[in-house]
Amino acid sequence: MEYAAQQGDIDSLYRLIEQNPHILEEIDLIPFVETPLHAAARAGHVQFAKEIMILKPSFSWKFSPQGLTPVHLALQNRNPRMVFHLIQMDTSLVRAKMRGGLTLLHLASQSGDINLLTVFLKVCPDSIQDLTSKNETALHLYKRFEVLEFLLRWLKRNIIELQTILKQKNLEGNTILHIAATKNDTKAMGLLIEVMRDLDAANLMDQRAFDIINNQDIKNNLLRAEARVKRLRKVNSLILSVHEWLIRKTGMKESMSNDTRDVYMIVATLVATATYQATLSPPGGFYQIDGPGSNNTMTQAHGPSNSSQVYAGKSVMSNMNFLMFSFTNMCAFLPSIFTIIVLMPRNVGWLLLYESTWLLAVSYLSSIIVISPNYITTYVSISIFFVLLPVLWVASFVFFTPRLKILV
Repeated sequence: MEYAAQQGDIDSLYRLIEQNPHILEEIDLIPFVETPLHAAARAGHVQFAKEIMILKPSFSWKFSPQGLTPVHLALQNRNPRMVFHLIQMDTSLVRAKMRGGLTLLHLASQSGDINLLTVFLKVCPDSIQDLTSKNETALHLYKRFEVLEFLLRWLKRNIIELQTILKQKNLEGNTILHIAATKNDTKAMGLLIEVMRDLDAANLMDQRAFDIINNQDIKNNLLRAEARVKRLRKVNSLILSVHEWLIRKTGMKESMSNDTRDVYMIVATLVATATYQATLSPPGGFYQIDGPGSNNTMTQAHGPSNSSQVYAGKSVMSNMNFLMFSFTNMCAFLPSIFTIIVLMPRNVGWLLLYESTWLLAVSYLSSIIVISPNYITTYVSISIFFVLLPVLWVASFVFFTPRLKILV
């Protein structure tokens, strides 16, 4: 069997199986063994390896006496083609651990191969969270600055638990910031200072990265960054306090069921529709072109505020009534828009609807401007709109946004 695997001879493989149908099961019974898949992975016989994986998938997870699985053996022998074919047949192999708890992602980070990192993260994004037996992430094992830069960029794009990964400590209590400081890697330190929040973490020897690094400029940057993080933590603490207070006072739960979310979405959509329609058909209607007292000249949008002349297409309401109408209408329309945005599921469709919803709000404001009786009501309505907008944004941020883990 070993000879057939070394030669990549599939016909010989099946002849051996004909002679002994239990030959593969007998190999599988041995806890630590060099399987035919190990031999094929070492020799680079892709077709033979795929044939073995079809016949005996468990071989792909089998440890050799040296603590290696076939896919790790292929990577160590610098055979990326074999690695790609193996993980194509079983994507979970990206998370397979060899001796020391190393996964393919750890090995690629050690070797500095960004192409391999790209493939592994694309096939299995969750592998970024895997730890070695020394509690090390792939970031702890980075060999080149470019590798760390790539991993951080990928993390910021693909995972919300960025700070959890960055705060991970190895068995010595070192974070990735300690590792960069130990290497005296000033470029890596500068990059990490920009994204990390736990800058003053101490290892088991009670050393911070600040105590390890020798570069004075980096030390100064660390001090400034720590001061910035402390300010952000105070803001975060205030937001969380207000958030919890609102939850208690309103009796709402921090996480709502899908049924509750659907009810809110339906009500918010109905309110947004009704209030928008009200701007298209305001109480009393509009002055008509041929109506009594109307001005047929369409070159001027509004008349002076003290003019008795009226203009076609403008609301018939008095200034005070129109301002009351626009104020109450905006107070109903804008919260419903914010509710719709906040409650929509976060996916690709959300990005498209997010843009459309804000365009609807702009269209709403344009409608208010068009039907406004004169300059004064126009300016006051615009002012009301842009005063309500940030107030509602802050309110929705505090009330609906989950806890900001990035600042903790």
